[in-house]
Amino acid sequence: MRKKTHTYTFFKKNIIQQNKLPCLGQFSIRASEPGFLTKNQIEASRKILARTLKKVNGRSWVKIQNFIPLTKKSKGARMGKGKGNFFCFVSPIKRGTILFEFQGLTEKEHLTLLVANISSKLPIKIRLASIK
Repeated sequence: MRKKTHTYTFFKKNIIQQNKLPCLGQFSIRASEPGFLTKNQIEASRKILARTLKKVNGRSWVKIQNFIPLTKKSKGARMGKGKGNFFCFVSPIKRGTILFEFQGLTEKEHLTLLVANISSKLPIKIRLASIK
């Protein structure tokens, strides 16, 4: 049996590269506050983005990855007796980090509606940033 690690790489200095500069798309969705995102939350947001961009033949890119494993004790377990089993992978998000980049949408009403739909799936606040 392999030993479980008890330290998270997120809290060590200079481990995470900040992706704050957009490079691929015309618009980007940025985080307005720090937090953690799971794989399911990222996938739900990506599906909304892909469904919206399919109508206008646009493209999208996901700029974050899950790499921190979380553990959780079972519901009926008592206190103590070591660390729990693997639960899920999360990605740490700092303020201002680009989550998604996309191109193809131009109308302002569609952009605001898209950000509102994606923010309903995420536990953190997001905002739209355009590249000039």
